Amino acid sequence: MRYKQKKFIYLIRIVFNQLIIQPNESSILRDQYKPFIALCSGQENIRVVSWESPSLIHIEENGNGRITVERKSYGLRLRIRNLTQNEQGIWKCLGFDQNGKSILNTLQINVKIPITFVSEPIQYAELNSNVLIRCRVIANPSAEISWFKGRDKINLLSSNYEQKTDGLKIYRVSSVDNDTFWCQADVTETGESKEYSIQVILAKTISSTRITCVSPCAVEKRTATLICEANGMPLPRYTWYYGEFNTFHSNGITKFVVRENRLIINYVDETDNGRYTCHAFNDYDKQGQRIDYNLNVIIPLQLSQILPIEISIDDQFPTQRVTFSCRVLRGSSTNLSLEWFYPNNTLVQSTDGISIDISQMMTHHLIELTFNSVRREHHGNYTCVGKNLGDRTSTIAQFLVKYKPVFISPDITHVYSAPGHQVTMKCRFDSYPPPIMRWIKLNTNHEENQMLLEEINPQMIEIQTKQIDSTIYQTELTYKPTEEDFGLKFQCQADNSRMEKHTFTLQRAELPHRVRIIEVEPHSTTINLTVQPPLESGGLPLLQYIVKYEQIDNPDSLQIISFPVLSNETQTIELKSLQVAHLYRIQIAVESHAGQSTFSVPVQAKTLHGDVPQFHLTNISCLNNQSYLIQWIIDNDGGSAISQIEISYAKVNKNNKTEQWSKPILLQPLINDWI
Repeated sequence: MRYKQKKFIYLIRIVFNQLIIQPNESSILRDQYKPFIALCSGQENIRVVSWESPSLIHIEENGNGRITVERKSYGLRLRIRNLTQNEQGIWKCLGFDQNGKSILNTLQINVKIPITFVSEPIQYAELNSNVLIRCRVIANPSAEISWFKGRDKINLLSSNYEQKTDGLKIYRVSSVDNDTFWCQADVTETGESKEYSIQVILAKTISSTRITCVSPCAVEKRTATLICEANGMPLPRYTWYYGEFNTFHSNGITKFVVRENRLIINYVDETDNGRYTCHAFNDYDKQGQRIDYNLNVIIPLQLSQILPIEISIDDQFPTQRVTFSCRVLRGSSTNLSLEWFYPNNTLVQSTDGISIDISQMMTHHLIELTFNSVRREHHGNYTCVGKNLGDRTSTIAQFLVKYKPVFISPDITHVYSAPGHQVTMKCRFDSYPPPIMRWIKLNTNHEENQMLLEEINPQMIEIQTKQIDSTIYQTELTYKPTEEDFGLKFQCQADNSRMEKHTFTLQRAELPHRVRIIEVEPHSTTINLTVQPPLESGGLPLLQYIVKYEQIDNPDSLQIISFPVLSNETQTIELKSLQVAHLYRIQIAVESHAGQSTFSVPVQAKTLHGDVPQFHLTNISCLNNQSYLIQWIIDNDGGSAISQIEISYAKVNKNNKTEQWSKPILLQPLINDWI
């Protein structure tokens, strides 16, 4: 009603003052950023002077101005080339009548501004805090603001939400607020309506920022990788600095490469020592946190070369002292360790006769290995191993101990054989330097030594010499003796400028002693014999058992068969294909390359009758509605071992008639019950 009264008053003024404004509406609405013109003209004897802006500025004629006036024969035109909100208000057209009295007319210009949202599509809210979700609406005429939430655009009725002029206040943010909020603007005068979606993301400030270096860290001439990690929502981003201001950028080709939260330093050297800074931040906490890391480049160890030491020990020099020194020539001393190892990679520790001196480890980076009383067992290569934070290296100390050969095995002085049967003799020596090894046959008749060579001794089959370990050597003689060789001595010799020897006496092997049959187990067609080998084999391995058996009532039934000797323990021998229910006389002997033993004392055994096995049930019990227990005893196996047991069952109906039998169930032969 007030708007119409105002318009009515302006019309009266226009008529009264005889100034006419076109458009002829007292109030108009025009779009922002559009051009606009208005014409002010007067009736006869009326002079139009100027246009006055809402800010009381008289508009001058300026052809290049955004706002200007143009004088026409029929009046004064106002031209606004680009209408903005600053031009909203009452514009006045000023003039004079014929009597010189000032007159005016007015035009209300309203600038239409479409709905515009000033906001961010993604905004962050920290848990349990009070947050303003910003959304400012620019519109002319003014817009009515409403807020909704979620995909279904639910009205916000909870007291946790309060609408403000520049947004929505959320009190005590919770996980349910991690959602889409809708800011809706409605202009009733123009019918315009718009909405703006804001994704609210739960956020946390940056915390627990830390830098780690991938192990091994910053080893010279290798790659060092620094990893920056932090907590925060949304996920943190990272920027790396060296010193105060030097920022690293990832171009993939320089010495320094940045990949997300990693700073990679290629081909590290000592110039890369220094302070590296990681700045962790996110869109919510742009200040974030900074953390420093002092990088110390680790120089790999370089150990001094250790010269070999060679000494000789014998009865004239029983005690000698030798020391090896292992020194670090170059390398980082952080977490430095030096250790000595035996040739078998076992750590050397201070023991009787050996000492480790680490007193100069920190001051001179030195460790010493000392042999207080050198023995032949000390011969070998000792490894000095050095380690620091980034590397491991080693150097070898070669300790050469010369000593007289030592015979170590076998611990026997007699070997046995038979004429024409080859015999093998072995000798094993511990020696440094490597010995010359040979075999000697001692001729007792003439008291002369004869060296065994293949060319001159037809009984010698082979001599083999081989190295078993670093200082262990073995020689092996294979010899085929004649009758004349028995009683002679054979000697192995090891010579490395000092000689050691061992002598074997070759003896003729005796016949094995008698065998014992300790158990007889007859069946219907077989008899099992348990045989105990003789306590004395005569010096040679046993080859075979010879079994002699016959039916007592049948002199022409004599059989002789042999069985290989499987071991030096008791052995079971099975005689097969025997007659049922017959009495047999059995003897056994054993044979080696020396010959056959005498037969054992005869034993008698009678095979069993080949009858049907006999058994009887001892128990039939009903365990439940679905189970029976059946137990039985085998009275007689019928002369041979039980091979299998079968059980069948059938139901009995009310008329005591047996229904169809089940298929036989096969059971193991040694059990005596079934459920």
